[in-house]
Amino acid sequence: MPESYDSHLKRSIPLYEESQFFISKISSYYIKDENINYEIGCANGTVIGNLAKEYDHFKKTKFVGIDLSKNLITEAKQRYKNLKNLSFFCNNASKFKFKKCNLAVIHYVLQFMSEEEKKILIRSLYDKLIKSGALIVFEKTLMEDSYSQDVFSGIYNDFKFDNEYSAKEVIKKSISLRSVMRSNTSTDNIKLFKNFNFKSIYKFFKWGPFEGYLCVK
Repeated sequence: MPESYDSHLKRSIPLYEESQFFISKISSYYIKDENINYEIGCANGTVIGNLAKEYDHFKKTKFVGIDLSKNLITEAKQRYKNLKNLSFFCNNASKFKFKKCNLAVIHYVLQFMSEEEKKILIRSLYDKLIKSGALIVFEKTLMEDSYSQDVFSGIYNDFKFDNEYSAKEVIKKSISLRSVMRSNTSTDNIKLFKNFNFKSIYKFFKWGPFEGYLCVK
């Protein structure tokens, strides 16, 4: 039986469930009974679906998931078809027409976007966030120098081996990402957020190259 998408992510991304925990708890400071809350790169809808279920007692707020994969969006719509406060769209997020929002989540997505797409997306979200609204971002980064990149790349491979990926699978995945992975360093990510005048930027999560940021407008 094929591995589920959620199971694959848990085996591939360190502290994946903990990142979902942080999103849930941080979101509670920003989600109100008003406006929209977005997830960019929602995949099969787990993160935004959990938020929509948690706040389904609110009458006015809505939740929107956006992803490029038609198959994952189809799965997300099927999984959460009974939630009236949740919608999914198959779109390039850098071209999406956002509306007034309290919160936006970008969960391991910027690393697959070009520098121009990243800037367009962050600008679009910043413009539509209410004052004191928030952007939660998780990213796989590049380390700041070649030595630490070598060390933590090795440790990340150990993580995947410990989760029962074979050496052949790890190498195959690495090769498949060569043309699509566009990670930045932590310094460059924070510089990107600062360029759009977020009032406060917090790096609250780190496991080697995996980081979490909270940007408050």
